[in-house]
Amino acid sequence: MTTTTSPTSENPPLSKETQAVVWISILFIGLGLAVFLYLLTWVSANPDFSLAWETRDMSRITLIFLTEFGIIRPVLLFLTGVYVIRMGIQLFQREKMASLSAQQLLMWLGIASVFGLLLSIRNSGQMAGGILIAIIPWAFLITIIVFTRRWLQSKEDLFIGQETLTARNGRMAWNLLIPTIAVLIIVALQPLEQTFISSLTNDEFATNIDVEFIGFDNYSRLLGLRFDTVPCERAGGSCVKDEDGNNVFPRSRRYLMDSIENYAEWDYRPLNEITLGGTQYVISARDRDFMNAIKDTLVFTVSSVVLELILGLFIAMVVNSKFPGRGLMRTAMLVPWAIPTVVSARLWELMLADRQSGVINSILINLGIIERSQAWLTSAKLQVPAMVMVDVWKTTPFMALLLLAGLQVIPKDVYEAADVDGASKVRQFFSITIPLLRPAIAVALVFRTLDAIRVFDLFQVLLGGNRFSLATYNYEMLVTNNDLGYASAVGVTIFVIILLFTMAYVRVLGVER
Repeated sequence: MTTTTSPTSENPPLSKETQAVVWISILFIGLGLAVFLYLLTWVSANPDFSLAWETRDMSRITLIFLTEFGIIRPVLLFLTGVYVIRMGIQLFQREKMASLSAQQLLMWLGIASVFGLLLSIRNSGQMAGGILIAIIPWAFLITIIVFTRRWLQSKEDLFIGQETLTARNGRMAWNLLIPTIAVLIIVALQPLEQTFISSLTNDEFATNIDVEFIGFDNYSRLLGLRFDTVPCERAGGSCVKDEDGNNVFPRSRRYLMDSIENYAEWDYRPLNEITLGGTQYVISARDRDFMNAIKDTLVFTVSSVVLELILGLFIAMVVNSKFPGRGLMRTAMLVPWAIPTVVSARLWELMLADRQSGVINSILINLGIIERSQAWLTSAKLQVPAMVMVDVWKTTPFMALLLLAGLQVIPKDVYEAADVDGASKVRQFFSITIPLLRPAIAVALVFRTLDAIRVFDLFQVLLGGNRFSLATYNYEMLVTNNDLGYASAVGVTIFVIILLFTMAYVRVLGVER
């Protein structure tokens, strides 16, 4: 009788390398969970937050959380925890890209641990036990990081998959960008975060009042707009006409205050009125000064940048050509840009005076362009054009300098080939110069537009508090009204406007290409 043995149902034991991969996967998953645990402990251990949590007052809880912990650090810790846990799962699945990413992460953790070790050594004199207690934890952590990274480097054949050239270049790009991103978070994002948090409160500048969380009330007041209709006054079923035959309308503010609930309570004021047929359409704003500041700033920005681009391109092409005294011309054209804005504004204040001493009025009268002196700085219709005039005079040389740098790198043989083909100078300008100059134009437009949107000194010196740009309105709310929360909301709105302009330039002008 023959007996047969059935194959065993037990799985073969794991190799040492496979066991090591499992333990490293568990290490990364545990590290991600430790990040979540640290975040939870960090928040719950704060006495102010714990006290606010007991009261169940959500406004106070939110205010203390934002004040004590901010937004960036909790979000970064949460995303880091998710990323590390996901990496641990992928390591367990033996994905090669996860192994390479883990090596990159361990490298930066090692660098951060070295900085932590140095800081602990520096502060070891204030600790009981001295330098030894400061070194041991960090040394142990650095040893684990170095050992794990070297093991992953030596066992890459255990992982499945191939790294593409795009992925390799991406990892190199991140290695170069991480220090820059860290500096930007510290230098730029954290101040912006504090500004945004202040915009959610009723905080006042240079006072000791109790700060309260008010959510987006500042933004509601700042950006509040509404559209309403005002019918014409009627008599006998038809609209009342004035002497010119136009429909007569009641005062829009009084009519809207009487007919619309909460119009006066929310402090709406008519911003613009458009009459079509027998109806008047009224745009009202809660903060009319801010909306006018947006309009004036955008008009100033578009007008000045367009004129500076046209004049700067003309000057750059002239200076780029060969003629006697070209070096002296290049130096002289930078003089207006080199003069401080406050100094040039004071000079233009004298030149724009509406008296006999006003040089601009005198020249325009002698040329027959105007009949009498104009009040450039006090007339509402002339104030923004005056600002554009001063800014174009001062900043056109800077635009010309940027465009000149772009013209210098265009190969001369391209124009020689165009001459051989019989292309006219106008055809060369639009078919060769403008396309090849587009990167320089994009850079010049981005720099000048962002600078024009943030204009402060020109409006502040020449117009004071009579008319605002976005930046001077922000200053007015902070310094004159002492309203830090509201001024912070203005600052955040300015940042969003600048961001939208930058994204539009990148998209329209093809900066990425």
